[in-house]
Amino acid sequence: MMLSDEDLRQLVADMWLLRRSERAVLDTIYEYMIGNRGYPSVPDAAEQEIVDLARLSLKNVLPLVRDAFAQNLCVIGYRSALAKENAPGWQVWQENRMDARQVEVYRPAITYGAAYVAVTQAEDGVRWRPRSPRQMTAIYEDPQSDEWPQFAFEMWVDTSFAKPRRKALVYDDEFMYPIDLGEVPASTALMDPNTIEFARTMGQFESGEPVPHGAEVCPVVRFINARDADDVIVGEIEPLLVLQRALNSVNFDSLIVSRFGAFPQKVITGWSGSADEVLMASARRVWAFDDTDVKTSSFAPADLGQYDQKLVEMLEFIATVAQVSPSKLNPKLSHVSADALASAEANEQRKTEQKRDSFGESWEQCFRLSGMITGDSALDDDSAEVVWRDTEARSFAAVVDGVQKLAASGIPIEELVDMIPGVSQQKIQAIKDGVRRNQVNGLMAALQRGTMPNPPETQQDAIVTR
Repeated sequence: MMLSDEDLRQLVADMWLLRRSERAVLDTIYEYMIGNRGYPSVPDAAEQEIVDLARLSLKNVLPLVRDAFAQNLCVIGYRSALAKENAPGWQVWQENRMDARQVEVYRPAITYGAAYVAVTQAEDGVRWRPRSPRQMTAIYEDPQSDEWPQFAFEMWVDTSFAKPRRKALVYDDEFMYPIDLGEVPASTALMDPNTIEFARTMGQFESGEPVPHGAEVCPVVRFINARDADDVIVGEIEPLLVLQRALNSVNFDSLIVSRFGAFPQKVITGWSGSADEVLMASARRVWAFDDTDVKTSSFAPADLGQYDQKLVEMLEFIATVAQVSPSKLNPKLSHVSADALASAEANEQRKTEQKRDSFGESWEQCFRLSGMITGDSALDDDSAEVVWRDTEARSFAAVVDGVQKLAASGIPIEELVDMIPGVSQQKIQAIKDGVRRNQVNGLMAALQRGTMPNPPETQQDAIVTR
């Protein structure tokens, strides 16, 4: 049933309050990711040089943690276990250019804990639109077990015709309700969605004509990074914010010492010269003073090795907490043994497998939703599942050697092509087609030579029976 104007305005107000509470946390994580937060604090009276060093001390490893998992997530197919080719739903994937756009789902899901894909009806089929939780908020009656949300609220800035306007969409189980919140004002308070001033504009929006989205449910699919029994959805970044601040603080101390204490500081007692004289004296290799009471000395330079070691230890600890290989955060960790690196890589692969299980179910939900919208039952294939690219660190020669041994044991080579790393889905299909084509050509050549190979015994018996 279509929402009335009054119900729509009340729903938008309620969902915006929920969205505002979520954005407070999400925006903090976002600012850490882009390097706008986490700087060491300095006193208000600190010199500008100290303030600049605090800004330069940012050693942001959070994007590296995110990319360590996102780079290992890539869907290359959608088919059942015994199928030779991809299921019909794979065509929908290709039409929406998801080979390139799937990373738009993985990155926000890993960063914030969840991401969304809106699947709606379009003129030429079905449209998939990846959305970050900073753009979309979904409401579930039972967030732990419900497959589909009750409502979803999406908001963005439309820059058509170089006139930024804030727009939104509300989804229910039948319609999409377009909303125009007006031009983006110049005032910062009115422009920031987290302010009370912006809240006053929410009740003044203009709503357009509702548009059917074609599904029987709210057409939003949620991708979850990790979740426990208490329905606490956690990303990979929020647990590392405190460690990131600590890393920046130690790096700040290292920069202070390297700037002011890494060279022998010169000390002159019994002499007080002008600023120019002191500057000239500091640049000289040999000093000479007429006054016999003047004495010179110097302090020993500070040792930066202790700071470097502490930074390495902190990077290793962050890698342990995030369960990524230490080499992902610092490629120069040469003192780590090969066995330790292999163990860390194994932990990273196990954690990646958990994400593939979760994200894979959500992708299959998108395929089922596409079949619901188009009415094509072929798209709703319960036996099909997404196929992930194998990104585990293995030698190409070792993989090929294993494939050759399996082929020698009698397994058809076209069934083993998927095991070769770095081969795209299109290339795999081309190889399989080429193998089948060569088999047919060989069979035709044998028929022409009159040297048709004997069929298996069971087939001979069938021929004799006939």
